[in-house]
Amino acid sequence: MKKVLLSEKIDDKGIQLLKDNGFDVHISAGTDIETMKKEIKDVYAVIMRSSELPAEVIDAGENLKIISRNGTGINNVDVDEATKKNILVAKVNGANAFSVAEYVITTMLMLSRKVLASNKLIHEKKDQLTEIGSLPGFSTQFNLNGNELRGKTLAILGLGKIGRELVKLAQAFGMNVVGYDPYLKESPVKLYKKLKDIYPVADFLSINMPLTAETKNMITANELATMKDSAFIINSARGGIINENDLAAALNADTIAGAAVDSFNPEPPTPNNPLFTSKNTILTSHMAGTTIEANQALGLGAAQAIIDFSNGKVPEFPVNQEILASENK
Repeated sequence: MKKVLLSEKIDDKGIQLLKDNGFDVHISAGTDIETMKKEIKDVYAVIMRSSELPAEVIDAGENLKIISRNGTGINNVDVDEATKKNILVAKVNGANAFSVAEYVITTMLMLSRKVLASNKLIHEKKDQLTEIGSLPGFSTQFNLNGNELRGKTLAILGLGKIGRELVKLAQAFGMNVVGYDPYLKESPVKLYKKLKDIYPVADFLSINMPLTAETKNMITANELATMKDSAFIINSARGGIINENDLAAALNADTIAGAAVDSFNPEPPTPNNPLFTSKNTILTSHMAGTTIEANQALGLGAAQAIIDFSNGKVPEFPVNQEILASENK
């Protein structure tokens, strides 16, 4: 019986699908390097969530044939090392696209309508509310009257499946949507050819690109300085794309109006991460794409990749396809 190791637990339906197809499923006792090296030694396949799978762990997998990523991003897996070892890396595309797009809209609304500020003040000043006279008066007094999304410009960096879902949701709110994606030939919205040109027009900027050598530290103080002081940034992609020190400084200096950050660099964030104390910042626990519905789809997709590979089929979303070519020679 082929053994499958889960670095962290996936959705129960994904686990059951593996068991129904004759696999022996184990959940790792931990995600640290030494534990994973021991756990991975005799497994046929491993499913990774967001923890790291470095070269030394991959090398310890004496029988490892496939690494299946329970998600889209593969920056936590050493793909080069897997390729050297003739191990296929597969991922799941699009299963959480709606969840991430919905998160972006949710945080845009929270920031634009000043939901967190209103919640905080109404709790802090609960004993003074009757003296103020009316809640609308309270909102006016403390500058809590926010703005609508309608008519505002949303700039989306990356128009893959998530970006395209976001386009539909934003347009339903009456927003003007523009985008940047150098790999796209056709787009549902106006595309900017140069990144530097999109920052000044954005009322909201949504980062929906993978972390690569090209996108690492893509947004720094220089780019933030070109944005409207009323603009908001939402990063539901990967930490490292936007410089966190520069973002915190821009928020505290009112260079931009606010931000929502779901991914960090490193992750989890350290206690001294400057975003913990920056102004008007929503911080969430890498939850944009982890709704119950998305987790189920991701777990099933990651499991199916292993089942397909074991049966001699090509998984739907292989990453290092050269492995498949070498096996067919």
